[in-house]
Amino acid sequence: MINNFSAKNYRKFRRLLIFILIVFSIFPYGTSGQEATSTNFTVRAPVLGIFGGLSESTNFQQLNTGGQVAPGSSTSTNFIVRSGFLYFDTYTPSSQNWRWYGDETNITPTSALAAENTAPTNVTNTDIIKLRLTVLDLAGVSGIDIKLKLQYSQYTNFSDATDVVFQGGCTANSTWCYADGGGADNATIAARNLTDSDTSGTHNEAPTSTSTFDPGADKAVEFEFTIKNSGAKTSSTYFFRAFDVTNSKAVTANQGEAYPSLVTESGTLTVTISGLDSGTTTEGVITDVTTTATKLSFGSLVADAETEAAQRITISTNATNGYQVLLFQRQGLTASNSSEILSVSGSNASPTAWAIPDGASGAYGYHAGDDTLDSGSTRFAINNTYAKLETTTKEIAFSSVPVTSEITDIVFKMQITNKQSAGIYTSRVVYIITPVF
Repeated sequence: MINNFSAKNYRKFRRLLIFILIVFSIFPYGTSGQEATSTNFTVRAPVLGIFGGLSESTNFQQLNTGGQVAPGSSTSTNFIVRSGFLYFDTYTPSSQNWRWYGDETNITPTSALAAENTAPTNVTNTDIIKLRLTVLDLAGVSGIDIKLKLQYSQYTNFSDATDVVFQGGCTANSTWCYADGGGADNATIAARNLTDSDTSGTHNEAPTSTSTFDPGADKAVEFEFTIKNSGAKTSSTYFFRAFDVTNSKAVTANQGEAYPSLVTESGTLTVTISGLDSGTTTEGVITDVTTTATKLSFGSLVADAETEAAQRITISTNATNGYQVLLFQRQGLTASNSSEILSVSGSNASPTAWAIPDGASGAYGYHAGDDTLDSGSTRFAINNTYAKLETTTKEIAFSSVPVTSEITDIVFKMQITNKQSAGIYTSRVVYIITPVF
């Protein structure tokens, strides 16, 4: 009976129970394993984890294992220890150190934009830059005919990974494009710059050109990419990663490493409004009077004579989606005695050929020099078409991409008959210029 179970026997029973528990806790979870293979993959000498379970598929079954103990690799001059068993029999590249350079025409760049593994700032639109990137093989397997291309994202997980555009397809709003720099595409790098590389890779100026480069097993290879900022968002951080085109897989960052990154410049808008001299040819007319940036003076008008004046708007902006220019007048063209020179009948939406409206004693209007406006409208593409000035804003210039010193001339035209009352007629015209980021 339990009541007669002696303390001595209880201690023996307890030791036996502990022994049995120890035995059962050790044997199902051995500390080493044999190589396991299947049609699809190999598990090499696994170090089993601390919990059990069953994993199976059509071709393979793994019993009583989970996780890795001390995963990773250790190296010395003579050997490499690959801890764990997540290593495979194909070339497995992983990215490490990186650095950006601004002297893209040099085969070996020396003008660094920032320190190694540090994102440069203020990368401006149309800038051409070079990226040096070390890629290490983790599998102990040489690559064959390896071609790497570059992808970018604004997220570190590359959830929206996008290929850098090839040179021939680059537009003003492509974001990032390949560019021509020092060194031919797929040629071997002459000299390495990065502190962790031990062999030279290739220059890369195209995404999918044929490569015959074979990176060695376990080698940290330095590659170079030449790219151009082509309408990237301002004040934004971009991340870049290599992609193994040959084996159709992304090159992930090695343990403890970060992907290359950079920061684009802040948004800018530069506007110059200037007058044009008398005798200037623009938009199908020859101007009759000289203007300034703030004044359109038609002088003394002669009955029935057409008089043209013009102003020039010059715009530079790195805004991702370009800019828009709007125009309006504060009031009609009136004299102190309340007489008014009426507008032409054409509108901004539908400009018409120059003509004084029936029954009017004069007319004035404007022609916008931008042939392609928002949504692709070409309503001002034909010369000698004019619209009336209104007190509500109307579009006169547009761009959907960043621009540098883009010029638009605005022509103002006036004509009176001998029925127009004498007087000094004035109005105010306002330009509104907006970048679109």
